[in-house]
Amino acid sequence: MRKITFLAFLGIILTSCSVTKSGTAKSMDVVGPGVIHKPVVVDLNVNPEKVEVTTTFNGIESLENAKNNVVRKLLKEQHADVLVEPTFETITKNGKTELTVKGWPATYNNFRPIEEKDLKLLEVKPSYLQKADTYQPVIQEKKKNTGWLVTLGVVLLGGAVAATLL
Repeated sequence: MRKITFLAFLGIILTSCSVTKSGTAKSMDVVGPGVIHKPVVVDLNVNPEKVEVTTTFNGIESLENAKNNVVRKLLKEQHADVLVEPTFETITKNGKTELTVKGWPATYNNFRPIEEKDLKLLEVKPSYLQKADTYQPVIQEKKKNTGWLVTLGVVLLGGAVAATLL
């Protein structure tokens, strides 16, 4: 009887396993009283050609996470740092979502401390200054569902043990 209980307990434990992968990041804006920071200026080289990438998802948990994943894929393919003016198009059929993102990939280069010639940009219209949005999706990996094999093995083993005891 102890063997059957142990095997049943082992089967339950093995069938409920899943893997979740996530990450965290800390950031802090350098703005506020007591903080003196010399601004940094960078050149943004925008690709003149608009590019796009399409990915199909099965049962997405969050449209925002799916969008972030597609943008990340496009940036990786284009070796870019940021996507300028991204637009999204989604089509959902039979539980599958096809997500397309279009935009202009761009790279940062020539990081330098602000100079007097750069101050003219601030005088023109400070509202032009923008901060790129940063997103960090939650990544969840699902383990292959082998629970039914374990359950079948436990049932067969339990039947064999029960047959030998009778």
